Amino acid sequence: MRTLLSLVLIILTGSCIRSVDELSVDALPIDRVTKPNIICFISPQDTVLAAKIAMSEPQIVSSFAPSLVVKDAVVFLSDSTRTIQLIYDDKLNYYRALPQGRFSIRPGVTYRLTVSMTGNRRVTAEATVPHAVPVSRIALDSVVTRNSANAALTNYTTTIFWNSPDKKTAENQTNYYRGWAEIDQSICEEGTGRVLENRLGRPTFFVDRETGRAGVERLMTGSHSLLTAPNTITRTNRIRVGLLTTDENYYRYHTTLREQFTNQGQYFVEPTVLFSNIAGGYGVFAAYNGAYVTLNDPASIIN
Repeated sequence: MRTLLSLVLIILTGSCIRSVDELSVDALPIDRVTKPNIICFISPQDTVLAAKIAMSEPQIVSSFAPSLVVKDAVVFLSDSTRTIQLIYDDKLNYYRALPQGRFSIRPGVTYRLTVSMTGNRRVTAEATVPHAVPVSRIALDSVVTRNSANAALTNYTTTIFWNSPDKKTAENQTNYYRGWAEIDQSICEEGTGRVLENRLGRPTFFVDRETGRAGVERLMTGSHSLLTAPNTITRTNRIRVGLLTTDENYYRYHTTLREQFTNQGQYFVEPTVLFSNIAGGYGVFAAYNGAYVTLNDPASIIN
């Protein structure tokens, strides 16, 4: 599951590149010169370290177009004592390395990403891995509406609860969070219980910043929908939930990314500048740390 999650955090399906969401032409800073565009996310749960690199045109391309992907960069990830090189993979179109115990991502440690390219180009970024915060409990609520044909649209709300860490364990830093969940469900024939179809729901969660005093219970919600045919019932088989504690880079990048998409098509709204912490380029190098809970018999939490 961690390997699958890491790959999902890579190309919007992957570890280091959890959010290669398409970039708007107006999303990046106005000094529109050609620069490397880099996406890299790291986590102690990673089984693959990965980074994606492309050149931005002066007009700023809206995605990592294959023709602009950089294949000959020298990419290093390092902490204060160790360094590992990420090698370009032609099939996957990103740089990757398998730590295998030689280079681990650890909470509380600051990592540096260095990318060297032809023409004496060199870009760098730093990120500090936060400490994970355990999930205290989860809840799954649902609201069902039916159309004239008696088909059911079920809107699910997944709620993750945790206790805000005190300042000592949080090292006096503001905490940032994002939820993650996978909900394994079966569509069954009413009356017989025969399984007709299996579906995997992935609720949508947004990033959040912790405010207020420490030591109190916090919560975050995510939602997904399920449309089912008449004369069927839905059985929830398994729920896997993760609370991702993120660094500020991750939070700011996803906050501006959401604002950018929210404001699309609104002509009287100032375009949102997509956050970047890449010195000498565009993009983001950020860290998160996940705490996960799996319920194989989730009936008790479903409302």
